[in-house]
Amino acid sequence: MLHKKPRIAWLVGLLLAALLTGVIYAPGLSGSLYLDSAKLYQVEQVYREKGADVELKDLAFAREFGRVIPQLTFYLNTAIDDGVNPYAIKLTNVVIHAFNAMLVYLFSSLLLDRTRYRERRHLLAAAAALAWLISAVNVSGVLYAVQRMNQLATLFSLAALVFYLKLRGAQSLRLWSGSRLLALVGGVVALAIVAYACKENALLIPVFIVLIEWYLFPDLPAWLRTRAGLAAMIAATALLVVLLAWLLPGSGLIDYSARTFTLEERVLTEARILWIYMAQLILPSSTATGLYQDGIPVSSGLFSPLSTAAAVAGITGLIVCAIRYRGHEAVGIIAFGIAFFLAGHLLESTVFPLELYYEHRNYLPSAGLYLSFAVSASWLLRDIRRPYAIGIALVYFAGVAYVAHAKAVTWSDQGQAFRLAMQRDYLSPRAASGIAQIHLEEGRTGAAMELLDRVIAESPHQALRARLQKLYVQCAIGASPDKHLYAELPKVTGRELDIEVSQALSNVTTLYVSTGCGAIDVDRLIPILASISENLRADQRSSWHIDYYVGQLYSTYDNQQAAEWLEARFLGGEESAGWVLVELLERDPSIRVAPDTVAALDILRSRGQ
Repeated sequence: MLHKKPRIAWLVGLLLAALLTGVIYAPGLSGSLYLDSAKLYQVEQVYREKGADVELKDLAFAREFGRVIPQLTFYLNTAIDDGVNPYAIKLTNVVIHAFNAMLVYLFSSLLLDRTRYRERRHLLAAAAALAWLISAVNVSGVLYAVQRMNQLATLFSLAALVFYLKLRGAQSLRLWSGSRLLALVGGVVALAIVAYACKENALLIPVFIVLIEWYLFPDLPAWLRTRAGLAAMIAATALLVVLLAWLLPGSGLIDYSARTFTLEERVLTEARILWIYMAQLILPSSTATGLYQDGIPVSSGLFSPLSTAAAVAGITGLIVCAIRYRGHEAVGIIAFGIAFFLAGHLLESTVFPLELYYEHRNYLPSAGLYLSFAVSASWLLRDIRRPYAIGIALVYFAGVAYVAHAKAVTWSDQGQAFRLAMQRDYLSPRAASGIAQIHLEEGRTGAAMELLDRVIAESPHQALRARLQKLYVQCAIGASPDKHLYAELPKVTGRELDIEVSQALSNVTTLYVSTGCGAIDVDRLIPILASISENLRADQRSSWHIDYYVGQLYSTYDNQQAAEWLEARFLGGEESAGWVLVELLERDPSIRVAPDTVAALDILRSRGQ
């Protein structure tokens, strides 16, 4: 029992640290639901309509059973509070974060148990878990409410890795039996499936297991060095490459048509971003953190900017060192932590066309980096007298806690988040749009228009959204139609962000429908939007984020024209247009559409029931 006391002591310490974390996070709990967390109000709508009769497919975002476990927890939050309560949702996230910290501790201690640091594994594991728990970067993984999906995927992924390490470590010195192997595989697969039902990041669990085997269990690498092992590894790698080459090009998974950057630009830019992540994880700065990280300069080439080449060389060096020192007695575990961090970014920081920068992507990968940091710090502090070493550690953790608290304060006030984002040396179009709205609400129309002009000048890929927002401002103040603005509207880069344009059109359309403001010249605006839509379809890009609002504008004065527009889009393959057309036909029975369209709509209705 004596050997369990240190572990229990450190777990109690982490529990106290979790309570401290609650204090750190407290300011952010009172904030609203920002960014795409606002779609949690869809859950409230389902709750109002379905109550206890809800089905799994009602809870999923964009896919029938994708990410359904976090959706179920959001539904439970909504049912308990009889509506969406941002405070309760974020508090639940903080509790999950505390549980995850315990798993980071267990995971780290099991890893360290197989190294020369075995005697100090509880101390080092607790240090790594504490750094992870109060990380200023990981604040975004917790207070970004909808990213509970990421938290829960991390929880079950860590549980799978802890389970694997426990059983694998227990059997490393004895022969495997069929039942033990079945228990190992079955347990890991079950946890991996649950993790995948939270978020697709769970696909990395096998990668993490390969790293664990490669770095910590010499028996498997020894087998791989045999002819049979080498042949198996080559065959598996070749099969993976063939599958990726076959599946990815036609799957839409690497379709960059809706992004403001190319695949090559994203990969180069992510090399720079990974270094920003690592710097902020170890030495966080309050001015570099925040909700709005869009607008980060894209690397258009290896030497544009010059920091790109340095970042690529640095990442390459890290990979080489991680491989080179794999079996090193002293630094092998440091190499593992770096490899774990980089592997954790394989999905979200490589070839897939996601947005460039989000701090919550570090939530699980940072566990590896903090493990490396804890071991490295123990090296640096080993020759310092113990009281001084403890003092240095306390100062460091206090500084990190302070920045994390400042970050939580930022999440409590969207206006402050906007202003913080605008302090950086590059423009955040989202923050600029938010501040322009604040200027408008304060009656500072000129300041709002100047800021939107800056977005148009510095972020061409957001120009259409900014011009639509200028139209919204003119509508709100009762201005007359601006001929110059209408002439500028069609000037798009071809790489606009669909979701941003859709939101801007929604604001303009909603305000026009409610006020009939004079700044909106529908006869001029509709042909412009229709032309933009046509150009998008010619480029084989989705145009529904434009088409829907064209239909809305038509319906403000002629439902028949709206129906004809939607009918054309529906027959062109846009199913969403069909559903909107169904609703329009139900509201206005006088509308006429082609008999073939009626038949197609009947099929659509039957499929949706």
